[in-house]
Amino acid sequence: MDILFSSVKELIVLAEETGKPISEIMIEQEMQITKRTREQVVAQMERNLQVMEEAVEKGLRGVHSTSGLTGGDAVLLQNYMKTGKSLSGDLLLDAVSKAVATNEVNAAMGMICATPTAGAAGIVPGTLFAVKDKLNPTREQMINFLFTSGAFGFVVANNASISGAAGGCQAETGSAASMAAAAIVEMAGG
Repeated sequence: MDILFSSVKELIVLAEETGKPISEIMIEQEMQITKRTREQVVAQMERNLQVMEEAVEKGLRGVHSTSGLTGGDAVLLQNYMKTGKSLSGDLLLDAVSKAVATNEVNAAMGMICATPTAGAAGIVPGTLFAVKDKLNPTREQMINFLFTSGAFGFVVANNASISGAAGGCQAETGSAASMAAAAIVEMAGG
């Protein structure tokens, strides 16, 4: 197995030397590691994107856990945004509501993508679908968003911890936030 990068520094150097976006470097690394074709790798990420879309949509319609202890907060956040009284701005609240929607689907035993873990699963799709209306990405750019976030998740998982049990909740949510931030930068042209 030929790994192209194992650190952010190596990833940045590769991007600069090749002139390729981070998403493309991650696709190539995934092809090398899994021995799958580009088409197979991209098709898998398309399926992941679809699962994320469905989780966000379902959560925004309102779901509750089997225990009844969680659920409905994503809807409450969306309704609060409509009041026009938010201090943080609609983009931030939209990302939070969509992240919460995904996590509520998870708590209700629905299908989600662990990005990088189930506990932090809402952050990457929450940010993606919040910036979608602002940046108007193509479907390919949305898939690339996930590859870029995956590249940063790959580095964290192989050099630190994404486990809440081992590193605390910040290991999960912190890594997911860095993954999403990197992907937003690429999608916005950085």
